[in-house]
Amino acid sequence: MLKRIILCLIASLSIGGCASRKEADMRKTQSLKDAYADYFLIGNIVSGVDMDDLRYNILTTHHNIATAENAMKPQYLQGTKGVFTFVDADAVVNKAVSRGLKVHGHTLAWHQQSPAWMNSEGVSRGDAVANLATHAKTVADHFKGRVVSWDVLNEAIADNPPNPEDWRASLRQSPWFKAIGADYVEIVFKAAREADPTAKLYYNDYNLDNPSKAAAVYNMVKDINERNPDVNGRPLIDGVGMQGHYSTHTNPANVENSLQRFISLNVEVSVTELDVQCGEGGKQTDDQKITQGLAYAALFNVFKKYAEHIGRVTMWGIDDGSSWRRQACPTMFNDSLRPKPAFFAVLDPDKFTAENRMFIEKREKKETKQSEAVYGTPDLTNAAAWSQAPAIFIDSYLTAWQGASGTAKVLWDENNLYVLATVNNAEMNKANRNAYEQDSVEIFIDENNEKTPYYEKDDAQYRVNFDNEATFNPSSAAEGFESWTSVSGRSYTVSLKIPFRTISAEEGVLIGFDAQINGASAQGARQSVAIWNDLSGGSYQDTSGLGVLKLTKR
Repeated sequence: MLKRIILCLIASLSIGGCASRKEADMRKTQSLKDAYADYFLIGNIVSGVDMDDLRYNILTTHHNIATAENAMKPQYLQGTKGVFTFVDADAVVNKAVSRGLKVHGHTLAWHQQSPAWMNSEGVSRGDAVANLATHAKTVADHFKGRVVSWDVLNEAIADNPPNPEDWRASLRQSPWFKAIGADYVEIVFKAAREADPTAKLYYNDYNLDNPSKAAAVYNMVKDINERNPDVNGRPLIDGVGMQGHYSTHTNPANVENSLQRFISLNVEVSVTELDVQCGEGGKQTDDQKITQGLAYAALFNVFKKYAEHIGRVTMWGIDDGSSWRRQACPTMFNDSLRPKPAFFAVLDPDKFTAENRMFIEKREKKETKQSEAVYGTPDLTNAAAWSQAPAIFIDSYLTAWQGASGTAKVLWDENNLYVLATVNNAEMNKANRNAYEQDSVEIFIDENNEKTPYYEKDDAQYRVNFDNEATFNPSSAAEGFESWTSVSGRSYTVSLKIPFRTISAEEGVLIGFDAQINGASAQGARQSVAIWNDLSGGSYQDTSGLGVLKLTKR
């Protein structure tokens, strides 16, 4: 006890009171908001668990804007029609404002965490419009003067839309879309602007490092603002929120390309829900901590480059223990509220990168896998036709769960590439409406092997499930494609004929190639992903991590 008293007295002299060691450590660390004072606001989320003094001190020490994680979502504010319950949200907002934080509102309209009475089947279009507008106006008006900006609409665009030039056709088939139609987007923005003319109005979405999805959002905002150039003195949509739920395999070049795209709209851009997955089971190795830090550093160097166009960068979670992705350790603080290497990477990206130069060089020495495609034109239904081709082992896992895996063999002729994939340990489940969550094989092709961080006209993704149902990215890749499947117990075989689209195939040509196996669970959700070379998880939009095939004749 005496030792504890002495320590407290020492602490009181150094930090103004008998603070805990965690508080002392936190106060000694340079503030993130001060480090970025000349760049953009630094934000984080706040919820009921963050209301205690220690967690709130971390929030206010390092951040100057807060987003309510859940309290302001539709189901919590108006679970019953006409009955608005603002108690919890007011508590979050009022405490933030009293502690000197700005507040960003999240969210007025979303296809999730919204009560069914608003837009479910059986609700007329007229009633759905009234429900949407009334909710947006009432909520925005209630928080007027306390909330500086809103995620007016969240996640309205479908993942990887095939024709992003048509943004209406790219909209998610959500209850709001089904009840009202594509114009629900403008309806909710106009309602919010009417209720609070001073707040900045954002469209917010995830996976906007995907060029196709980013293009659809770009076209939506461009079209709406061109048709609504002066709504209370400015275009209807003030900003685009790039959520930023990333991993250490996210390519910063794709993030930068999307930033540039949205900046060209003359709107504000914010990174609204940033976290970087790098861990399993709530634990990280020392190498994973450094890898995660380098990913944060690379991202913040991009953000700093475009700082004059960025309103804020908001982290999605104070610490790993309270994160929605806690198993993947995605935040800057561990579950004991101690700063991780990621914190110092954000604090000074260049310094952190320089200090870990040897780690980077060691990591970059990893060689890209190479194999051969052997000359020959096979019968798709005869596996023996591939006997001369070497086996490509599809057994490196992107996920902690190790499920279905297998091998691939590749042949070629002047017109086509032929792939035979044999899959083992599969559930044979295609119940999920998302094709990538069904038991299936995916082939990624980069014909000119340029390994770009985005898809060019020579790049394509081909997916075939065990029941021989195919999907393509882009959709034009379906032309001339053929496939055949055979199932035996918990194994299946897929053979594919993939036409060359941009190159003249000849001996010695190198093409970018990868093969992936999606393993579904018995419940119909994807639980494992095995791949040959590219462990980034981004092969569907980025060819830089693909392996290499050499076309040979034997």
